[in-house]
Amino acid sequence: MTNKNRLRNQVFMAVLIGIASILHVIEGLFPPLPVPGAKLGLANTATLIGLRTLGFWPAIGISMARSLIGGLFGGSFFGPAFFMSFGGAIMSALAMGLISKLKKLGTNNIFVSVIGAITHSITQLTIASYLIKHSGLLYYLPLLLGLSTLTGVFIGLVCDKVMAILPAAFCAEQKSRD
Repeated sequence: MTNKNRLRNQVFMAVLIGIASILHVIEGLFPPLPVPGAKLGLANTATLIGLRTLGFWPAIGISMARSLIGGLFGGSFFGPAFFMSFGGAIMSALAMGLISKLKKLGTNNIFVSVIGAITHSITQLTIASYLIKHSGLLYYLPLLLGLSTLTGVFIGLVCDKVMAILPAAFCAEQKSRD
């Protein structure tokens, strides 16, 4: 990779981290969805775009950075909500990265996003159950999985639209890596 490409990728990653952080904080201002703790997962858009254009490790970095920055600006840094968000974001990015390796299904942004959303919800619920030491929270799982599927489809569709208008240089570079 040339220095020009490396710099372009670093700048693009910084932009994605900024966008993801802003979306993370803005989403925290929305009224809650019908299920406690459920959110749209708008910041996962930047993670999935990063995964598709920059690769696996940059996507993990985007997830980590946006969770840290979002926790700082959202007022939840090192509180229970931060650990739930951070754990969910990292596990979601890992799951999306791993599922992306599948030949047919891994190229579908909607499928990859749904897997990420479901993983995020399961991780958050697991962390919440551990933190409050009450397994009764697991009764929310069916509701969260249904909502995660819907939000995952939405985020996947958004990623499809954004990827269609991204400069060709980013999308072409990803295709050459596959």
